[in-house]
Amino acid sequence: MKRRGILVLGAVVCGVAVGVACSGSESTDLSDGGTSPTTTSTSTGTTPPTNTVPTTPPVDAAPPGDASTVTDSSTPTDASRTDAGTSMSFFVTSTGSGNSGGNLGGLAGADTKCQTLATAAGAGGRTWRAYLSITGTNARDRIGTGPWYNQKGAMIAANVAALHATDILAVNAIDETGAVVPTNQHDILTGTNADGTANAATCNGWTSNAGNQTGFLGHNDSQTTGNNADRWNNAHVSGGCSQGALTNTGGSGRIYCFATN
Repeated sequence: MKRRGILVLGAVVCGVAVGVACSGSESTDLSDGGTSPTTTSTSTGTTPPTNTVPTTPPVDAAPPGDASTVTDSSTPTDASRTDAGTSMSFFVTSTGSGNSGGNLGGLAGADTKCQTLATAAGAGGRTWRAYLSITGTNARDRIGTGPWYNQKGAMIAANVAALHATDILAVNAIDETGAVVPTNQHDILTGTNADGTANAATCNGWTSNAGNQTGFLGHNDSQTTGNNADRWNNAHVSGGCSQGALTNTGGSGRIYCFATN
């Protein structure tokens, strides 16, 4: 009776009943009666492929997990930016109202002034609105949702709530050219309460320069006046709506302008 070893799927199966001799990784074929056994060795080790290419990160790749190497250039904060004019979404007008005093031509006339000055400064692609209230219309509801940035790229406020929760820094309340508002012109026409709602004093809806009318004013430098009651949009009432009356209290008929988009 012939005895043989059985190899299944590369593994030696030792059959005791058929007389197969096995030892470790060797199998012995005894088919010739055991006089000249032939031993076959099988390798059980694994040889790594010779064509494996190690993975090397690109030379310009940031180290994994190193967040400090990533910067967000989408937040304008650099006063030297060349795109400051097009990114601007807030400014104090660089000119007052002249002999018109508190007569700005209503809200429409004030909006037109904001749009005209913004266009001259390179930001005419936005829709601009004057920060002014009249009876039935709140300034806070006219200016969009923010955020707003001045001509130098400094953030004024992230949204409407933040805008009315604190003062605007005097250094940031600049005009559309980047110039600082003179101290003797810090009265800004608003007709608005501190929370952004309409005040009764609006120079008859910004259509009057009469001496017997009044308009409520804010201080663009309210943080430097030493009066804790002063706000950028709400400081005191004017002595009248004529240009002379506005000048006498420290103003020239300037207004705040905000982009709605």
